[in-house]
Amino acid sequence: MTRQQAGSKGGRATVDRHGREHMQQIGRKGAAVTWTRYRLVPWKLSQYAMVDKNTNEVKAVR
Repeated sequence: MTRQQAGSKGGRATVDRHGREHMQQIGRKGAAVTWTRYRLVPWKLSQYAMVDKNTNEVKAVR
């Protein structure tokens, strides 16, 4: 079993144990924390960079 398969199996077990609503709630909480820590900044012509609000450090480019 690969690491990806193991993670998928664990995720499905969590949904089975706690339900879809629980997963939606933790997803919303995670998104809220992410947007309090980071902001999107235009990067080149059609991409965005995720930048730390406190340090202005680029964390990811998409």
